[in-house]
Amino acid sequence: MSFETQIKVRFNDVDRAGIAYYPTLVGYLHIAFEEFFGGYVQVPYDEVIERQDLGFPAVDVQVSFRAPFRFGDVVTAQVWVAKVGRTSTHFHYVLLGESGAVHMEAKVVVACVKLSSLTTVPIPSPYREAFERAQQDYESRDSGP
Repeated sequence: MSFETQIKVRFNDVDRAGIAYYPTLVGYLHIAFEEFFGGYVQVPYDEVIERQDLGFPAVDVQVSFRAPFRFGDVVTAQVWVAKVGRTSTHFHYVLLGESGAVHMEAKVVVACVKLSSLTTVPIPSPYREAFERAQQDYESRDSGP
């Protein structure tokens, strides 16, 4: 397993049907991404943005919804790195319900950018090394996404 975090579905995350609103679930991907930076990369994402003037905006997002989440549910977000390029990284997310069933899968490609100029830059080596380590976890997993 590369990285895993939990997110609780809050009241303001659900729509009139009583299920987590799909844009909120996409937002959960970014929450998991930020947690991945702090927990796996060992650098808080706010430090990456504020002190290093770097960001990793999404440039491609593919999402598959399989089952709804409801108010009060605890979502387990698994974060995997599927591919590391020179300036971009392919993340694979799996959102699980409390039973362990897959409720949502997503593939998100992020680009490494210098925030002050919004220009693409090569992924700095400490992040590249962490992403490549996570990619090895992804490639060697016994089961999962």
